[in-house]
Amino acid sequence: MSNELVSATCATPKPTRKEKAITSAYIAKACQNYTASTCDLEIDDQPQVSIAKDGAWVAAWVWVPQEEGRLPKKGSARTAKT
Repeated sequence: MSNELVSATCATPKPTRKEKAITSAYIAKACQNYTASTCDLEIDDQPQVSIAKDGAWVAAWVWVPQEEGRLPKKGSARTAKT
């Protein structure tokens, strides 16, 4: 019996032209509807898209400032030198 590991690769089928067009349309609409009026939300050029029966989820990045995340500002954790 061999102790060698066998690597398996998962082959995902390439999207068809129709699927690419549908995905691109959802990405374009998400960018138009959600990023035009704010700089607090960004969508990558090739975001992950999950198409469902009634629409699609398009992955996006949401900006959270340090103050809202309750994170200390840079330098505020320093101790004073004596």
